[in-house]
Amino acid sequence: MRIKDFMNKFDDYMAAISFAEAGEFDTARQIARKKTKILVICSGSEEDNYAIKYAVSLAKRVQGVVKILVNGGSSKNLIEQLGGGVFYEILSFSDFLEVARYIEESDLIIIADEKMFDEIKLRNIPLIFVQPNKTLLGG
Repeated sequence: MRIKDFMNKFDDYMAAISFAEAGEFDTARQIARKKTKILVICSGSEEDNYAIKYAVSLAKRVQGVVKILVNGGSSKNLIEQLGGGVFYEILSFSDFLEVARYIEESDLIIIADEKMFDEIKLRNIPLIFVQPNKTLLGG
């Protein structure tokens, strides 16, 4: 964890404690329970659907927010994959430089394309690489 991230969390917890001491318990809970920001980077491959389904399932469990980055105009049927109860945003990108800004704002990244893996794995943000289970033998 970076020092900047640690200090931001510490500030949030101190603010929540202050509101709790003043009797504003609902406000304290809202500050302490920030939504996890989940970023799904789609490249237009068929495997993107697996990454989106995984992100939606995870967001429902942790009450997170999903941002889906779509390469160009591909995968217009992504909205159908998103169930109720999940806050999401679909954005498009044309090259990887545009993605870097969203990566830094995220708490977790989910991808399904192997080409994206090399670009992202060096970042200091948790990464989940989702692949369909084509065979149970060998992983």
